[in-house]
Amino acid sequence: MRRPTLSVCILSLALCVSGGFQQGYIASVLNPPYVYIESFINETVTERFGVVMSDDLLSTVWSFLNVMFPIASIVGQFLAAWMCKRFGRKGTAIISSLLYLPGTILSSLSYPVRSFEMLFIGRFLWSLGNGINAVNTTVWIVECAPTEIRGTMGSMQEFSMAIGSLFVQTIGIPFNSATLWPWIFVPDVLLVIFSIVLFLFVPDSPVSILEREQDIVKARAVLARYYGISADAPEINRELNLERKRTEDKEREERPGILWIFNPFGQKEDRVRVIQQAAWLGVIVKIAYVFTGARALRAYSTFFLYDMAHFTLQGANLGSWIVAILRIPFGLIPVLFVDRLGRRFLMNVSMVITVVALAAIMVGILVGDSLQILSACSFGAVMLVNAAGLGSVSRFYAAELVPRSLLIGTTSILAGIEAVTKIAVEFAWFPVANIIGVYSMLMFLVPSLVFLVVIWAMCPETSNRSVFEVLEDIARRKKLKVSFT
Repeated sequence: MRRPTLSVCILSLALCVSGGFQQGYIASVLNPPYVYIESFINETVTERFGVVMSDDLLSTVWSFLNVMFPIASIVGQFLAAWMCKRFGRKGTAIISSLLYLPGTILSSLSYPVRSFEMLFIGRFLWSLGNGINAVNTTVWIVECAPTEIRGTMGSMQEFSMAIGSLFVQTIGIPFNSATLWPWIFVPDVLLVIFSIVLFLFVPDSPVSILEREQDIVKARAVLARYYGISADAPEINRELNLERKRTEDKEREERPGILWIFNPFGQKEDRVRVIQQAAWLGVIVKIAYVFTGARALRAYSTFFLYDMAHFTLQGANLGSWIVAILRIPFGLIPVLFVDRLGRRFLMNVSMVITVVALAAIMVGILVGDSLQILSACSFGAVMLVNAAGLGSVSRFYAAELVPRSLLIGTTSILAGIEAVTKIAVEFAWFPVANIIGVYSMLMFLVPSLVFLVVIWAMCPETSNRSVFEVLEDIARRKKLKVSFT
């Protein structure tokens, strides 16, 4: 494997801190003190209006606060396509990271000023920045990372998300009280500043330079810096020649608008049909991860272990913390092996284990407290196996299926589709779980069985292959005589 250059290492660290780490922080920050935040919301409503919220209404409000993350992410993901072209990859990363600061500050000030609305506004701004960064990070990695380490850099996002989740679960222990919980947001300010400083030391993407400045000499030098080779190396020439070809292709392929790629009825040309199937496979992989339940269960882990598995509140928080610790070594698996074992292997294995673990969760809870350990271990299995498999691969797999001329628009749309699905699942699951209990797990088990079959049968291997080789593989599976290389 090619040794990564200093520029690639700094870029990867900056993208991890501003992207995956922030996502893990946002996704988990409400989890440790959720009992106290619910109480705070209820108290402020009572202080203002003299009424006490019902349990059902409070559950709905709490679900809405949680799904502010994917709601704001959708806005950010669609803004990202315009921002990447207007400000470049580097400018977009810095601007979106700056949005984290008012987000965390408003959230931390909500308690002392007795305004639960500030929690919603702060979470929206924080999540908006992360939505922009989610698209920008994927695009920047694909455009700058050598093929041999692209999977490793993509997997680092899931690994850094596990670190972010562990970090917030850990600091949540001393701050887990009725008065100290607002401090759980504050440490993120220093990390945001650190990531912005890192971005100052890396160049923009060479593709962005060509788009915005049309400076081919500068683009060659930047690409050579990321690859660690001479600016006149044949590899640089091949990449830049491809970029010129992609610019020409873009005018032809995007003429009706980027949405044609997701329209199964509007195009009949074989070449277009192959690209469309590749894009839809990217959609399937992203949605499949949402329906594993890993994200929803992580967001409500304390609730699951406390209310559904009947552990004590202290035990539930401890269990969430232990799983967060274990996600670190599990998250390293794709970082170290995704380019060796391949994307398909990790996705298929994690999906099989997820289906078994979800079934075991239902069995453990239905039998009762005598099988508490089975429920807890199966819950952990869903979290950990997806950190090592589908959850990690889904971050970048879709971006390896479409030509780079379509990369920004497609990545933005894919991320938006994933976020919409996430909103529907996470917003629905918590109230449903409060009503029907363990049977709410069927929301994850049944779709996971379906997606397991589809991914196993249809998803191509992308490891150490160019997008054009992947598209030709899909064409062969469809028995179409189409050439991309």
